[in-house]
Amino acid sequence: MQADKIEKYLEDIITCISNVESSTAGLDAKHYNNYEVSWIVERGIEIIAEALKRIITLEPGSQISNIQKIIGTRNKITHEYDVVDSYQLYVIVVKYLPVLKTEAQAILNSKQKDI
Repeated sequence: MQADKIEKYLEDIITCISNVESSTAGLDAKHYNNYEVSWIVERGIEIIAEALKRIITLEPGSQISNIQKIIGTRNKITHEYDVVDSYQLYVIVVKYLPVLKTEAQAILNSKQKDI
């Protein structure tokens, strides 16, 4: 049951990242100041971070890069929404989400092989 939940959370992370990627494809940093773009990215980060929190609760030794930074960014978006910088969102999307997506996919593949 625990493994099923972790797989679900990993799938949610991958889906959110794919949605953010498709919604921001070809955009440069200045476009992240657009309300719709920032909304999509921020909501994606919130879901991703919540899924990560649940994963580390179930499996504390999870090997995911920058997990605390991702959760911290979610907290900033939630509690300090008025200071979130559009350039920060851009950097997250182009630099950090692709790494997270690769790691989540590798962990998911590994868990599915164990079945």
